Amino acid sequence: MIVATRDEFGFRRIFHPAQGGIASDGIQRLLREAGLPAGAPDVAAIRGYLSGERLADRTVLRDIRAVPPGHSLLLTPQGWSLRAAPNAAERGELEDALRASLQRALDSGKRVALALSGGLDSALLLALLRELGVQRSIPSYILVSDLPDYCERDTALDIADRLGARVKLVRVRGEDFVSALPDATRSVEEPMFNLHPVAKLLLARAMAADGIGVAITGDGADQVMRRDRSANYLPLCNALFAAASVTLHAPFLDAAVVRHLTSLPPDPDKQCLRDLGARLGLPDRLVRGPKRGRLAPAMDLRPLVADERIYGLSAALGLPRPDLQADTERVLWTTLTLLLDALQADVSSTSPRPAP
Repeated sequence: MIVATRDEFGFRRIFHPAQGGIASDGIQRLLREAGLPAGAPDVAAIRGYLSGERLADRTVLRDIRAVPPGHSLLLTPQGWSLRAAPNAAERGELEDALRASLQRALDSGKRVALALSGGLDSALLLALLRELGVQRSIPSYILVSDLPDYCERDTALDIADRLGARVKLVRVRGEDFVSALPDATRSVEEPMFNLHPVAKLLLARAMAADGIGVAITGDGADQVMRRDRSANYLPLCNALFAAASVTLHAPFLDAAVVRHLTSLPPDPDKQCLRDLGARLGLPDRLVRGPKRGRLAPAMDLRPLVADERIYGLSAALGLPRPDLQADTERVLWTTLTLLLDALQADVSSTSPRPAP
């Protein structure tokens, strides 16, 4: 019997106990509903998070497993098993599929907003909202951090001005990222290597405070176009908006859009989206310019987790002592510590083994 199927790019999470029980979209929810203790950490899975070689079917807890993207979870007399879901690639009309996805959000009966960055993907959605005649009634939220080489205020405002959008600026500081990190970590339920996902929580909280129930976002276009099924970002976005009680609506992850895009050859440069942007009159810098990745700058996380605490955890897990000089390492170990605390994992029951 198929209990649940996870989408191809892992936007929605599915967890289950290693032995029997129920499935859920969150580790903490699963522990509560199944009446299970957190148990011991999964050292092999944690090592994968720290090295960037994630184990798709594992979590930070030894007795809680994850369904990999594009797989179905089956319950058999012998217990849980996984089966790859069939690929449903099918050529369609990209613009029509995106419009239909946007219309479903507009018809949700909830207040809707657009999360607008300075990039191509959210600009495309704003252009389509303009085609639908709702770019003024659907506010475009722009996160303004003023962090060097990170804030996209000016480019996002330029897009909004060109397309006649109604803008809501959400002003945050670096300190807001740090103070929100514990809540963000509890929501995503996995270690993070950068604070960029925290921006999603800050934006979602601002939307929720204004009564927004659905956030349209350009997330997913990059992953679908380059066939990135690592699920190291998309489910985090979904969980962070859900933590603020805002539904994340990602048209580029809509089933019809994914079917169409995956029927085409992989396109990391997103040429078909650039072509659509040109037809919709987007600025040349978006249509022809290079994509610019965004990572949050380094921030002081020591007030959240002291170095000695991290050294103690690494020793308890039998992992090499980190030097905590690189920001990526600092963020990974800080969020790992915060997460194991939130889950109340029994680190003392872990049998330390020297890392290879």
